[in-house]
Amino acid sequence: MAKHVLRTQNNKKVVIDVSKDATLYRCPVNPPGSGTSGFTGTDLLAHKARSGNVYFYFHHWSMWQGSVDSFSLIDRNAAEEFLIEKAGISGQYGLDEREIEFAKEFGFDLMEETA
Repeated sequence: MAKHVLRTQNNKKVVIDVSKDATLYRCPVNPPGSGTSGFTGTDLLAHKARSGNVYFYFHHWSMWQGSVDSFSLIDRNAAEEFLIEKAGISGQYGLDEREIEFAKEFGFDLMEETA
């Protein structure tokens, strides 16, 4: 996949690459028995810039002919809320153990109780 350029709120450029950036959540593609619901999805990725800053972004994709993928930078809190939402879903659309461990590498300890 080609690289894409996104802008931060401070107008800085972030060059993302879906094939190289860390995937924290990958939406299932056309899971069995889903009908057409698996033809679109949103993945959560993390890009580590040369500066050492980590940028989180959504990759919105569709398998429908003529559709174009889109990307949007999100802040750390939005990334955490997205992961917590996915951690609460069981089955194919929830987080698997690998994703939970990978999220922990980026500082999201999803299974640590804070209440």
